[in-house]
Amino acid sequence: MCIRPTVQSRAAFTLLEVIMAMALIGFILSAVYGVADGTMQLGKSMSTARVAETRISNFVTQWRDYFETMDPGIQLSSGLEKVARGASGNLFIAGGHMPFAWQRQLKLADAVEFGVVRNRETKDLSLVVRHFKLNPKSRKTDDFSLVAELPLLDGLKQMQWQFYEPVEKKWFTTWDPKKRPQPPLFIKLKFAFTTDPREHEYIFWIANDLAQVSTPQAPPPQ
Repeated sequence: MCIRPTVQSRAAFTLLEVIMAMALIGFILSAVYGVADGTMQLGKSMSTARVAETRISNFVTQWRDYFETMDPGIQLSSGLEKVARGASGNLFIAGGHMPFAWQRQLKLADAVEFGVVRNRETKDLSLVVRHFKLNPKSRKTDDFSLVAELPLLDGLKQMQWQFYEPVEKKWFTTWDPKKRPQPPLFIKLKFAFTTDPREHEYIFWIANDLAQVSTPQAPPPQ
């Protein structure tokens, strides 16, 4: 009688099968990690873009509220000094209510200036707002002292404004109150960021021009 050996089922894995299983698991984990990391980066990018858009929206709203409710008798000047490349001259406004007043005392300032400065390290431009008070001990009418300074926008590659003169019907890049004592009718604001190819452009109406229109009077009786 011939006795044949019984065939037993193989319960263990070979080394090659173990290596292939570990490689497959690693591939799956890598794919899952890549998807999760991409989702996190996308969420972070969207959050950053949302914050940037909200900041620009608030910035433009502040400007519009300021110009469209401007008090009569203000004095505006711009472009009378040397400025950085890609920027217009500092915009100086004396009189009226103060914009971007983050402290109560700044609402009592006598003048405000929007200045463009260049960062020496990054070479980017920054828009800052400065509040001034008249020097009570000085006899000059244009002797101001700096009260506070706050950056409004950073990382700029362009920050320019233009002024529309209603009589000549022209846009000007500078505004000299000695030549044009009345404020412009419109101000155009153009700016762009170094990390964003878009160019932002806004036009603001200056309500101060209504105060300059004289009301017609009836002729005196004969």
